[in-house]
Amino acid sequence: MKIDFKKPRYVLPLIALPFLVLFFYVYKSSIGKQRPQAAGKDSLQVNIAGVSDQVKNRPLADKLDAYRDNYKEADGYTAIGQLQEEQATRLGPQTLYNEREKRMLDSIDRAMKLKYGGPAAGFPSATTAVAPAPSSRTAQDRALAEALSKMGQSAPVVGSRPSGQVQTDPMTLFRQQMALIDSMGKANDPDYKAAQKQKQLAATQANEQAVQKKLAVSKAASASALFNTITAERHDTFITAIVDQDITGYAGSRLRIRLLEDMMAGRFLIKKGTYLYAEITGFSGQRVNLGISSIMQDDHLLPVKLNIYDNDGLPGLYVPASAFREFSKELGGNATQGVTLQQMAENNNQLVMGLLQKMFTSTTTAVGKLIRQNKAHLKYNTLVYLIDPDELKNKQNAY
Repeated sequence: MKIDFKKPRYVLPLIALPFLVLFFYVYKSSIGKQRPQAAGKDSLQVNIAGVSDQVKNRPLADKLDAYRDNYKEADGYTAIGQLQEEQATRLGPQTLYNEREKRMLDSIDRAMKLKYGGPAAGFPSATTAVAPAPSSRTAQDRALAEALSKMGQSAPVVGSRPSGQVQTDPMTLFRQQMALIDSMGKANDPDYKAAQKQKQLAATQANEQAVQKKLAVSKAASASALFNTITAERHDTFITAIVDQDITGYAGSRLRIRLLEDMMAGRFLIKKGTYLYAEITGFSGQRVNLGISSIMQDDHLLPVKLNIYDNDGLPGLYVPASAFREFSKELGGNATQGVTLQQMAENNNQLVMGLLQKMFTSTTTAVGKLIRQNKAHLKYNTLVYLIDPDELKNKQNAY
């Protein structure tokens, strides 16, 4: 008999086994350890520590001599210091900027002075420090000066300004300064960097898909049209197919689809009954969006672009929403938040408890993400339509 370890009856015990071993080890090393019985308060203490050599060798002295020896080097002053006069604290003007922002604003102010040859008209200096010489400016100051010079390239130099020209609005200059500060702050944010990298990757993939050659897909002409027949004339419809498996799909899951009629992908004939594989591209409302990007025909990989439509004429498959499902999703996601493992360990068990805390935190985070993740149950034998978006657009333009 071959055992399938992928079944839940074998996987779940294997997953729970390390946790049981760790908890048993912690129990035996901390709570389950036998503690020595302490003597009661009324019992006689038999284990008394010995006297040190310093005490043994000390000569006997009466109380007066001992007092004089202890205080013979005293100066007679009291241990309480002299009380100082109370000084009232002066309240200065409060500011909403920290030291880093003040230095940045001062750098912007110095750059504006160097560019326009006078005091900056938009924002006063945040501190009273004297502006350093241009030779002592830091690299950050030079970068700010270059950025401000690029933003204000169209502004004329002081001295050649026409008499009728309007001075730069202080609020406009302030907005430019704040936009520059925000951009510098976002440049150091790892989440912002990751989002920008994801956007660039998505844009690159979209450009590659746009440049990539794809085959035009159409419905193959039926053989009955070439012969005389007494059956009623059939109107041309879209390419029909059915879902050929029951799955609970997530974003990126694969779905097997079986063709119900012949179709043409370029010059290649794809016969009825061929299996095609679609990918779940996303969820929107009560729809599950699916698309087919390639078809394997014999030893050829055919690049195509097919969208899957439901019987209601809308893209994607209709999946009814359930208020109970949304409630259970929120309940399960919120239940895993704020749950911590109380650390009550001695010095020899801190490493084990720290490891358990990290494992528990990562497990609850993973369970919360899995509960909140969008998913849909797609049933077998669901009728769908395969539509080329470019061909559909051409038909709609010809209406």
